[in-house]
Amino acid sequence: MLTPEQIAEHTLKRGSKYPYDAPDKWWDGDGENPPTPLDWAHHAARGVLADLNDRGGIKHGFANIDEDIRAEIVRSLATIIRIAYRPEPSHD
Repeated sequence: MLTPEQIAEHTLKRGSKYPYDAPDKWWDGDGENPPTPLDWAHHAARGVLADLNDRGGIKHGFANIDEDIRAEIVRSLATIIRIAYRPEPSHD
């Protein structure tokens, strides 16, 4: 049985191989390599979406979404991840 960490690693790899925010042209087979993530948070956001797209009742909600909306979803998730990583300000 895989550990949660192993599952997360596998999911991040799937998010890199099949990035949700890749342009339609790439999904249609016109691109050779998947687009690289902008940074670690973008990479994480793609992994989160790969995980969601692997879940039965949820994945259909992510199908047939326009390219610009897919990109915006990934950008928004990446921003949330970046902000969550910031240290909490001290309240001294």
